[in-house]
Amino acid sequence: MKRLLRYFHPYERINRKRSHYVSSTILPNALRSLLTQPIVDHHIKAKDRSFVVFDLETTGLNCEDDLILSIGWVVINNGVIDLASSQHLYINTDSQIKPETAVINHIVPQMLTDGITIHDAMAAFFAIAEDKCIVAHGCMIEENFINQYLLRAYGISPPPLIWFDTLNIEKNLNNIINKQNQCSVTLSDTRSRYGLPEYNGHNALVDAVATAELLLAQMKRIAPNGDTTISSLYRLSI
Repeated sequence: MKRLLRYFHPYERINRKRSHYVSSTILPNALRSLLTQPIVDHHIKAKDRSFVVFDLETTGLNCEDDLILSIGWVVINNGVIDLASSQHLYINTDSQIKPETAVINHIVPQMLTDGITIHDAMAAFFAIAEDKCIVAHGCMIEENFINQYLLRAYGISPPPLIWFDTLNIEKNLNNIINKQNQCSVTLSDTRSRYGLPEYNGHNALVDAVATAELLLAQMKRIAPNGDTTISSLYRLSI
């Protein structure tokens, strides 16, 4: 019975998809290296694993028409945010930045002049994500932009990456604990409910650090004794 339950666990289903995807798709080296790493056992305690917390700033929310302006990430090792691992990469693009977007994220053309290519940025992210769980707040945006990049650059279908979404975790926790109460699950409002300090948002690295802090707070809420498993965290993420 345990073997059967494990087989149908959503974590294991995506792992099988991953194996098929790697064997049937011509992949760029950095992505292939990421997808061929042993998958993290879902029974392991989350506090004992490494996470890479990821955020994008873009010209808008439409991955087909908008552009990635910057990428930020930070790593969590054994329940501790490693600020020395943080990266904030600006993407060099010849396309015009939308004025209304620049007001929000304060990214102007001059800041992108010395940026790196989107290919180098994605390769760097895929490299840092090896052997780690990938986290974002509202990961659909990050996932869609990565998928669109891979489609345009390599003509390949979306890779079966395993995402841990702090927005979905909060939604599901709220549904379980406070079924009658709807609450805002924006990054800022969610952090406020956990008593976390307010940061100036709309900066990829700042938002990545803010999401990392939120994830640790959520893990504590799920299991105050620190016994949150990768399995329970992933189930709450979907």
